[in-house]
Amino acid sequence: MQLTDKQKIQYIRKAVRAEGDAIRERHPILAHKNLMAMIIFIFSVLAVVLTGYAYLQQWIPAYVCIVVVAICTSFLHELEHDLIHWMYFKKSPLIHHFMLLVGWILRPGTINPWVRRNLHFEHHKLSGTPEDIEERGIGNGLKIGPLRLIVMLDTLTGGVIRALVQKVGFEKIESAVLTILAHAPFAVITVVLWYGFLGFHLANIFELGIHWQGSTIEFMHTIEPLIVILIAPFYVRSFCLNLISSNMHYYGNVTSVMRQTQVLNHPILWPLQLFCFNFGATHAIHHFVVAEPFYIRQLTAKKAHKVMKLYGVRFNDFSSMMHGNVYSLSKSEV
Repeated sequence: MQLTDKQKIQYIRKAVRAEGDAIRERHPILAHKNLMAMIIFIFSVLAVVLTGYAYLQQWIPAYVCIVVVAICTSFLHELEHDLIHWMYFKKSPLIHHFMLLVGWILRPGTINPWVRRNLHFEHHKLSGTPEDIEERGIGNGLKIGPLRLIVMLDTLTGGVIRALVQKVGFEKIESAVLTILAHAPFAVITVVLWYGFLGFHLANIFELGIHWQGSTIEFMHTIEPLIVILIAPFYVRSFCLNLISSNMHYYGNVTSVMRQTQVLNHPILWPLQLFCFNFGATHAIHHFVVAEPFYIRQLTAKKAHKVMKLYGVRFNDFSSMMHGNVYSLSKSEV
């Protein structure tokens, strides 16, 4: 029997919701969304603080701190995403916005979450089109090349460069300024400190003969803990997330939720998935059942994947990466 996309979407949603309900019935605590969100939030924040303290006390090396903080802040990214959808503390705005603010501070290079909320709602409406600013902003739809790499490595700097390269006339300045304002103030400070720190140390490594003032050397030593505890973990986590997200979303030939995303769960991707909370394997579920919290998506993924594959959602379509994430049509779809 030939099913329409609408029918396929309904069947997938029904199966995913049923599995989520079954999990909540077996584990009633999971039905308390606010409690679960607060537990995850407190755990993540404490983990970042304690890891940073351990680094400052020289109990762990810098690379361990960077890896652990990058993993822990991936939980905060997922929390922010669900908060943007008003899943937690909708009736307690002070707590809701406090969680958004702390998550933003601990991931200092990210876009303002209140700005992101508007972009994200538009993302669901316009996914796979040029108007999907959120996904386009992390590289979706760009051909493989230096510009896409820069955008995925650093969305603020990459966004400004992209505006100056691709826009014309006054639009260049307007787009660049809007990109900066959407990321201000934390990401702007982060970019300045990050590239200043890298430039300082690269100049010393390659012995460029620059005679630094004492105040400059002292400043670099002062910001080093901030680089290791928050800024370097942000760039590690953000690149992994941007690489996965920009490639699991399709761009072009997107006519329904069935074509908006693919599932990226190939074992080769696990080093990346580690730093973005298995995003590639679970985010497509969110496009079908928007209101399901991220921790439930992890638990329903096995059943959801079976149903999604049955009805034609694509898995590990690496070929799309070579063609700007276009949803390539099969003979039956042409």
